[in-house]
Amino acid sequence: MIYFDNAATSRKKPLKVLLSAFKENAFSANAGRGGHKAAVKTALKIERTRDIIREKFFDGNVVFTKNCTEAINLALNGLPLYGQAITTCYDHNSVLRTLKRLEERGKIKLTVLAPIRGSFEKPLRDALKKEKTSIVAITGASNVTGKRTNVALLAEIVKKESDAIFLLDTAQTAGHDEMDYKNVDVLCSSGHKGLSGLQGTGFLLFKKNLTIEPLITGGTGTSGHTINIPKEVPEGLEAGTVNASGIISLYYGIQSVFNRREEENERIKRLRKIFISRIKNENNIELYDSDGDIVLLNIKGKQSAETADELSQKGVFVRGGLHCAPLMHRWLGTIERGAVRFSFGKNIGLFKTLFAVRILKKIAQKR
Repeated sequence: MIYFDNAATSRKKPLKVLLSAFKENAFSANAGRGGHKAAVKTALKIERTRDIIREKFFDGNVVFTKNCTEAINLALNGLPLYGQAITTCYDHNSVLRTLKRLEERGKIKLTVLAPIRGSFEKPLRDALKKEKTSIVAITGASNVTGKRTNVALLAEIVKKESDAIFLLDTAQTAGHDEMDYKNVDVLCSSGHKGLSGLQGTGFLLFKKNLTIEPLITGGTGTSGHTINIPKEVPEGLEAGTVNASGIISLYYGIQSVFNRREEENERIKRLRKIFISRIKNENNIELYDSDGDIVLLNIKGKQSAETADELSQKGVFVRGGLHCAPLMHRWLGTIERGAVRFSFGKNIGLFKTLFAVRILKKIAQKR
């Protein structure tokens, strides 16, 4: 089995991530739910993960979630939004659907930008001039094509030309890209993709001058004398028992990824280049403009799901379809049949790359 679906969740986790999830929290205790040593020990390990997130991204409040989608929902539903909300056709449904629902409820007016010659700079400037804007929510990279947005430039434009909050979705870039977060107010991330954590982990990181209302309320371990929702962060935004094992193991995932990021990026770049060079001259393979660790393609005359199924039967696991990003597929012209996404990761080496090429070419040639 060869797994080329790392953009959905990374396949190969560092050994420390796997061991720590069980060894370090084998005798579970709820952090913040007691003053005994076991509870305190768990809390300290969770705080260590918050600290490394601040170190690798920027200083702010860290709230743990079960994935990037929850982090985005917590931010967009919890911030005091009004007027225009801007996003892009590159963005995932976790942003698009959440903002669309807010628009349907009369809280915002949604504006979706399309790039001009690969850049969102002019469309963003034009949109900011038209209407008072409360938030600009942009992905660091498309989960369909891997194409990057110029985060530093776009965030700087937002700060210079408006009072809007800048929200960055790093589901596809955290652990891969080095970025300037100076003008980023809110950062949402999964833990289980580029940061090599376990599934069920994610986080919201936001500047300390912002106030976010909770998405879920309940027990927090603080303010136990009242039924009012506590204002403290992160306690007031992390109601209920957190995924302590996942959070503790995420620390080691982040540590491992950042220690080898440049080397791993170069290795994937080489493998991706080899992959593309071996298929680009196949008449029946349609290659789309993609980047990073992603190769996006279709086989002429086939639905993407059909191609993905045939690859799966031969032991090559990819993602076909619309990838929860319909506007990106409309922009690409693939909304009717989707596209096949190969996404590289630590689990992919030269042999697996060449094997996948061979199987893909056989499927294309027998069409």
